[in-house]
Amino acid sequence: MSEDLETAGQGWAEPCISVVVATHRRPDKIARLLRLLSSQTIGPDAFEVIVVDDFSRDNTEEVVSSVASEVPFGVRFLQTNSNRGPGPARNLGWRGAATPFVAFTDDDCQPDPGWLAAGLKTLESDLSLGVVQGRTQTEHRDDFPKSRWNHGIFVGSPTPYFETCNIFYRRQALEEGGGFGEQYNWWGGWYCEDTYAGWRVLDRGWARAYVDDALVFHDLTVRNLRWWIDKSLVLCNEVGVAKAHPRFRRDAWWRPWSPRRWDAAFVVGSLGLLGALRWRPAALLALPYIWWRRPSVREPDFGRRCAETVVVDSARTAGILYGAVRHRMLVI
Repeated sequence: MSEDLETAGQGWAEPCISVVVATHRRPDKIARLLRLLSSQTIGPDAFEVIVVDDFSRDNTEEVVSSVASEVPFGVRFLQTNSNRGPGPARNLGWRGAATPFVAFTDDDCQPDPGWLAAGLKTLESDLSLGVVQGRTQTEHRDDFPKSRWNHGIFVGSPTPYFETCNIFYRRQALEEGGGFGEQYNWWGGWYCEDTYAGWRVLDRGWARAYVDDALVFHDLTVRNLRWWIDKSLVLCNEVGVAKAHPRFRRDAWWRPWSPRRWDAAFVVGSLGLLGALRWRPAALLALPYIWWRRPSVREPDFGRRCAETVVVDSARTAGILYGAVRHRMLVI
């Protein structure tokens, strides 16, 4: 840790940065996160933590209260009056903060001790910066079988999605941008509320940065098929962001009319299989999709994985096409 990072946050008579964490029915994980934050190098007087419980209706409040009595920094507990997703929860958190800077992470993350110091130092060094992304990687990847149904977040450079597992905002920039998108929920899931927040800040003229030293480890988990279907259906939200922010479409999508190349290949392949009912060679149009999306033959239950992939990609297409209709935008 450099001397500059060790002195980040010093000179403030009260907390200068608030860590906002939205949580839902994960009391053990939020307890782990709070204890880990005790190791931050900027010192306990320089930051506070605001935990926003998204209407868990379990023992989350009791757990947070217990851990708060153990840690050296201030902890505030807020709660939503209904389960509306991470966007409204995070908005409640940062709007309740009185500090000039706000950091966000998730309850399934483990910040490195120098995380806050690195992000804060970057924001303090340039008044034009409204948002700063840090580096996110997963731990214990070798402990998991290789599967496309593993879920973890990796950020090794600036991304167009502004993932909230590891991000810093200037409070003024959040206020001008309006915060997280509360409209980005569909089919019981939430997605792109953080992407919306980042692009709104950039649209207001603020600059962005990425700092490699602001490191967070994201848990790697194996999700079931239902989770991946739900996650795919809410891709309609990504279409909404692309319609509102053409720069996002340019930076994030494979083509202006398709998020990923296999999304377009799935549509073309499906049309080819349908056309093969009358003209068999049309089935060849499915070959690019099969090649790009085939599971590894080393995965167990190869045949089942193939079927699951088709089911998930069908849900992706449904979400994308719904978004295309909803936002009046050509997407396949």
